[in-house]
Amino acid sequence: MKDLCPKTPNCRLFNGEILKREGAAETYKNLFCRSKEKYHQCKRYIVSEKVGDCADFIMPNSSLSIEDIIDRMKKEGLI
Repeated sequence: MKDLCPKTPNCRLFNGEILKREGAAETYKNLFCRSKEKYHQCKRYIVSEKVGDCADFIMPNSSLSIEDIIDRMKKEGLI
């Protein structure tokens, strides 16, 4: 699929490793991962582009700013 986010092969959210409710995971996949227009707005995508990885606490539509997410990842020793 050409519109699929390039981060999906390693994205724990996309690959069903974070959310246990399949409906919730599918909603995120349809809203963000499978949309070329939207995956660039995904906080998981943006953080991964900036620091090379993404923490499990980050959802695509997180209310945290990118800076707050990165600060939290640093505090938690994730990066």
